[in-house]
Parts: sequence; C-alpha cells; structure tokens
Amino acid sequence: MNCHVKDELVSQLIALNNKLNLLSPDLVHGDEERAEVQQRRESLYAEIKHHRTKGHEGKPCLAAKQV
Repeated sequence: MNCHVKDELVSQLIALNNKLNLLSPDLVHGDEERAEVQQRRESLYAEIKHHRTKGHEGKPCLAAKQV
C-alpha cells in the first residue's frame, strides 16, 4: 500500500536528517542553522504523526503504519 503524502514527508525527514548530520559545528556560525534544521525535523515528525492518525479525510493512513 502506497501513500504519496507519507512518502513525501518521510523523504523530507530523511533529507533533513542527512543535512543535520553533515552540518559541521566548525562551518556553522553559531547554532542557528542547526536549530532551524532541528525545528523543521520536529515539525515533520508532528506532520507524520498527524498524517498517520488523521491524514485521509480524518481517517488513519494505512500506509503510514508500515513506517
């Protein structure tokens, strides 16, 4: 079972995780950029959680249970 919304949210989360892993503290001026990425990750986690429970017209996403 596929869900394009779930797939897109997970892809965005993976990209942000990769970006966070690549951000060297030596290259970032302060922690601002790292904090922005972390905030977006938390937002995506919340979106994924919401989509799992009420993502399809108020009904759970069956595909999201596979994640």
